[in-house]
Amino acid sequence: MSRKMRIFYLALFLFLPVSAFAYLDPGTGSLLLYAVFGLFATALSAIRNAWYGLRGKLVLFSDVSVSMRMPDVIFHSEGGKYWPVFKPVVQALEMEGIACAYVTPDASDPGLAFKAGGFNAFRPGGEMATIAWMNAARAAMVVSTTPHLDIYMLKRSRGVRKYVHLFHAPTDLCFYEKYAFDWYDCLFTVGTFQERSVRYLETRRGTARKELLPTGCTYYDYMVEEFARQERQATSGTTVLYAPAWGVRSSALTRGAEIIDVLARDGNQVIFRPHPQFYISHKEIIGYLEKRFTGNPLVEIDRNRTGINSMLRSDLMITDLSGVLFDYALLFGKPILLANSEADTGGQEGEELPRPLWDIEASKALSFALIDGELSSLPEQVEAALAFSDKNEERIREFRDRTFYNFGKSGAAAAQNLASLLRGIS
Repeated sequence: MSRKMRIFYLALFLFLPVSAFAYLDPGTGSLLLYAVFGLFATALSAIRNAWYGLRGKLVLFSDVSVSMRMPDVIFHSEGGKYWPVFKPVVQALEMEGIACAYVTPDASDPGLAFKAGGFNAFRPGGEMATIAWMNAARAAMVVSTTPHLDIYMLKRSRGVRKYVHLFHAPTDLCFYEKYAFDWYDCLFTVGTFQERSVRYLETRRGTARKELLPTGCTYYDYMVEEFARQERQATSGTTVLYAPAWGVRSSALTRGAEIIDVLARDGNQVIFRPHPQFYISHKEIIGYLEKRFTGNPLVEIDRNRTGINSMLRSDLMITDLSGVLFDYALLFGKPILLANSEADTGGQEGEELPRPLWDIEASKALSFALIDGELSSLPEQVEAALAFSDKNEERIREFRDRTFYNFGKSGAAAAQNLASLLRGIS
């Protein structure tokens, strides 16, 4: 055996262990595995965001680079269902002579086809591409209906001077997830009840005071116009709109079929229109309800984009704690029966706000009665509520006028507030 081979075998004998007394416990193994997957996911997310950022800078619309030629005001929309919130403001800005841009991820957003002086609407891409574009935007102001700025995906861009939140519903903060508006510079408030909640949370958390500008709910400007365009249809008998919420506040999860059954058996025409999110979060239940009532001439399921036609045709609505309750009351003044007034505020702003919560109290104030216990008395409750219709409409109108800013004229108020903010920035 050569000298080199002897040295090799000696080294192998000295340094190669016969037995490895090593142990990797399951917890450590899982931790290492999660770490590897976490690093991989982080790298993948960084690459994807970099790509979307580059795509946002390069995308062209009508041969104009949207990343380079932006007006002072950019509206950020999450999709077409929010166009009714922005449209009244866009129209009022045209009257003020202020140019604006509208950015949406939704290819079917009606805002993309809207024409107005100084108005430019475009779609950088899908949801992630649009968020990436917004995170690199350059403008004096960004106006958005999206909560949780700088907490979730929508981040503050260094090229934007001021972020403004525009509320899409006339409700308080209590059912938003925590820290929904903490990092906005300015809120266009719907009423004094929102302002009290914002100031309370700022004091409690020690966060900076935001500008609170009285505005109102611009969505109702749009709805009032839509209502005026609708043709009134003569109906026979009583038509009840059952419009449950989604999630844990939904009466449809526990007794939706029973409510529809009782109403139909009493000879009422029933329109079932759940919250749009219901079709996403409760697919099995909506499938069951549709299958059960398909073919019943007294039951209609409304899947239209807006519920204004169903609200117009109905005589009374049954709902839960939801935004549609306010729509029905404030726009039509018709009686409402509240099917569920219970609400869990765990993880939401309402967990920190003082009791009673405004949304719950306002919902009860706008409703004729609360459906409680057995549903056998529901037909009698419907009859009693309808008999009270005239006084109910007057009561709701008084509540509306003393509670909300600029009802039906909030778009003009929002445009004036934006003009004032722009003067302050310049």
